[in-house]
Amino acid sequence: MVSNPIHQRIEEFELKYLELRYTHDYRYLILRTAQEDWEMLDAFCDFMLGIDNEINDVVLVFQSPLYQSKTYSKTLVEELFSWVFLWNFSGKPNDVESNYLDWEMDMSCESDKNVAALFVANMNAFCTAVELEEDSNIVCVLQYQNDDAKRILHWLKDLAQLELHPRVNIIVCDTFENPAFDALKDYAPKSTQLLSHRFDLNQAIKEIGAMGDPEAPETKFRLHLVQMYDALYKHNFKSLKKHADICLAIADENIEKDSNWSMQKMMIYSMLSSFKYGEKQYKEAINYIDQGIESIQDIKEGLSDVVIKSLLVQGLLFRGNIYLLLKQYEVAKADFVKGEMYCENGQDYLMQIEALRLIAEVARKMGNQNLKHEALNKGVRLGLNMDATLAQSSTYSLLVMDVLKSRYNSYISDQELDAIVTPLLGRQWRVKGKNVKSIIVNNNLK
Repeated sequence: MVSNPIHQRIEEFELKYLELRYTHDYRYLILRTAQEDWEMLDAFCDFMLGIDNEINDVVLVFQSPLYQSKTYSKTLVEELFSWVFLWNFSGKPNDVESNYLDWEMDMSCESDKNVAALFVANMNAFCTAVELEEDSNIVCVLQYQNDDAKRILHWLKDLAQLELHPRVNIIVCDTFENPAFDALKDYAPKSTQLLSHRFDLNQAIKEIGAMGDPEAPETKFRLHLVQMYDALYKHNFKSLKKHADICLAIADENIEKDSNWSMQKMMIYSMLSSFKYGEKQYKEAINYIDQGIESIQDIKEGLSDVVIKSLLVQGLLFRGNIYLLLKQYEVAKADFVKGEMYCENGQDYLMQIEALRLIAEVARKMGNQNLKHEALNKGVRLGLNMDATLAQSSTYSLLVMDVLKSRYNSYISDQELDAIVTPLLGRQWRVKGKNVKSIIVNNNLK
């Protein structure tokens, strides 16, 4: 198998993991790296799930969000149940042995005295139901989706007081900068191990950028592009501009042969503009995005109209937002309207919804009620072209909130509105003070 610098670092960490796994007895394992390498720990957890590795354990990566310590066990058990259900009743390739897992979740094991009791009881029963190989364990990786470690530490403290099945391991991850799980070594000092590693992701990215023919323009461009990303991360505009200029020069040298280099120019100018926007240097941000939009508009042939319009939409909406921030409402409106037109022509409903939402916002700032209502009316009716998943992954819910705040009966009836929105956001989408966001977060209301 061809291995790149990222894969090589994952495999190096795998060797360290396996050495610890088979030479030390532990119940809890803390994986720790630098904050800038955090993505590598996520990648390693995904790697553990694969079949092309040397890890023989049954790995379960739990991604249930932790809102409250007392409900975390319930969400973990429900997530486990969903996996077991899929395993038992979904079709499998012929080369996959189809063993029925005789396990059902038991919600009667909940305890008021220990928030982890429900998880332990169900996980122990699950471990008994699984036919493990002689040297295999069940490894539970907890990616709890919450920056506040207090709740997970409370849950882990209770967990350490209970008896997990001896063939169940728990993995949590933190960083050198924020070693949140050091407390776990106090809760279970004899059964906790720490595995630290520096992946040096930035160097790996640079090595990837240098791969290929060193004389090819694509290789040179990629090498300086990754230097730009590194400069962005380090917030170093001098370095960012230096490598951006080199990338733009490479693109200009090759653009007549290949129009795709116009896309690369747009990307470079967008990165420069975004940096200046973050610095609140809005005039410079506009100057850079102007050059990016111009580079796309200059394309005569070689790229599909859909690609060109998509890039223009992104540039126009970004620039329009800056003008909106600067209270240059007429110019902002022009960008939003043009962007919405491109979206409509390309049937890009997700971006069209955002464009219409922005048109409504700038119209509100201008006191133009007619334009505002036209945009909201058109936007909410775009829901007819989407399913629930698409609607909830877009800014459609935000647009619906704007509709509810307006005098919407002047352009759409309650019956029409319910007929469009209910299938997308759930039957109780009007509850909680018209807070549509709460419906998206709490799917139980559907």
